[in-house]
Amino acid sequence: MNRDNFDLSVYLVTDSTMIPEGSTFMDQVKKAIDNGATCVQLREKKIETKDFIERARAVKKLTDAAKIPLIINDRLDVALAVGASLHIGQDDMDAKEARKLLGEDKIIGVSVSTPEETKKAIADGADYVGIGLCFSTQTKVTHKIPCDPRGAQRILRAICECESDLKTCLIGGINQSNVSRVRYQSGIPDRKLDGVAVVSCIMAQEDAAKATIELAGGWNDTPAWCQSIRRLDLDQKALVARVREKHPIIHHITNNVVKNFSANVTLAVGGSPIMSESSPEFDELASFDGGLVLNAGEATPENFSMFIDAARAYNKNNKPIVYDPVGCPASAYRANFTRSMLVEGYFTVIKGNQDEIMTAAGMSLGVSGGCDSVSNAETKTVLGIAQRFALSTRSVVVVTGKTDIIADGIFDGQTDLVDCDVSKQRVALIDGGSPMMGSITGTGCSLGSVICSFVAANREDPFKATVAACRFYKDAGSVAAELAQHKGPGTFQYLFLDALYQSSIGSDLVSEF
Repeated sequence: MNRDNFDLSVYLVTDSTMIPEGSTFMDQVKKAIDNGATCVQLREKKIETKDFIERARAVKKLTDAAKIPLIINDRLDVALAVGASLHIGQDDMDAKEARKLLGEDKIIGVSVSTPEETKKAIADGADYVGIGLCFSTQTKVTHKIPCDPRGAQRILRAICECESDLKTCLIGGINQSNVSRVRYQSGIPDRKLDGVAVVSCIMAQEDAAKATIELAGGWNDTPAWCQSIRRLDLDQKALVARVREKHPIIHHITNNVVKNFSANVTLAVGGSPIMSESSPEFDELASFDGGLVLNAGEATPENFSMFIDAARAYNKNNKPIVYDPVGCPASAYRANFTRSMLVEGYFTVIKGNQDEIMTAAGMSLGVSGGCDSVSNAETKTVLGIAQRFALSTRSVVVVTGKTDIIADGIFDGQTDLVDCDVSKQRVALIDGGSPMMGSITGTGCSLGSVICSFVAANREDPFKATVAACRFYKDAGSVAAELAQHKGPGTFQYLFLDALYQSSIGSDLVSEF
């Protein structure tokens, strides 16, 4: 093990204040090392120097035996005393000065949160950077805003710009429940994250050995939601038929205006709708064969924790979620709500109009219209935004409009984007539909119900299922609008539901009316 050959994948950062009753500090560290920790950082903020050195020597015996690095947090004097490596923060001595004192053979890591800090760390000769914070955490008092897994992408791009081989790990609120998503969403096409740094999810656990094994498995194994992904060789008719055959339960958390219509649309296409905003039952609902439509129309502060509970339940059970950031450009509050949702959960499909997707992607935070707001960016521009956003989130992104634009960020279920040929990223443009679809409340939101039904029934290929759903929806809208000519939105609404139903059972739409 040397500066060029060390493993950050399961990086334990110690904290002696959170040892569970019945265990000791050294017990927890040894169990972690014996069960998959690849690197240990000794962090002690309230300990005398003599005691710090004694503890560091004891831990170094364990790390040396396991042939993994011991890294001392902040304290260059302790690192020198025991022959260990060093991690420094932005308020500490810079890496260049530390290198002069520590020598050329020791690892030096630096805490960073911006591309600029990263480029300085590279220039100063750091061997790795710790990126954070990923999620909110109680372990360390800080004023940093969580960056979520995608925040690491900015750092990775900066490293690529410098043509550096600097290693990276992400820290802050990472645990067994989210480590797979952290790896899955943090990478870019040219670079992947090297590991995660954790504290409480090992140090505070009664069974530190089991906790370490589970964390290492979450990092190293293919995410559960990717294991069944493969490209389906099915035509439109077969994809549609699967919905009625499998009759997926589609859990809706949506705005009050569209609940009835969304339920009827779900029934018409062959799904089974359920409306629930009761967090205690989310885990049970997520265990059924189906998916979740998470519509941010009721984005109130009171609802935020409920939205998070739902996303976590469906992520935990590896079930698809269709997230619709309704009206997120309308206010700074709604834009921040959407950003927070993207931090807290993974969404199989993210669906919205142009303004909503641009805001969700961080392209615009200006005040815009409500749920019917539509910008007029060129198709090529919107397609590019959708493609980049899909890669960033590792989701299928749907931009609705006269032409629906769909971009795939899931590919064939690869964990890391570096293993994907992004030049072959799948995209689709779906024309059709009718302006009449905008004359009744709920057609935009209820597309989410159809997409979720199709994805839940065709789990192997979320992109193809989403394309089929959008095409199916527009075709039904076109037929209903043609039949409702010279009439009004009331007639169109019932004809639209009938068209969805007739198409779902395999009938020829035109001949059935």
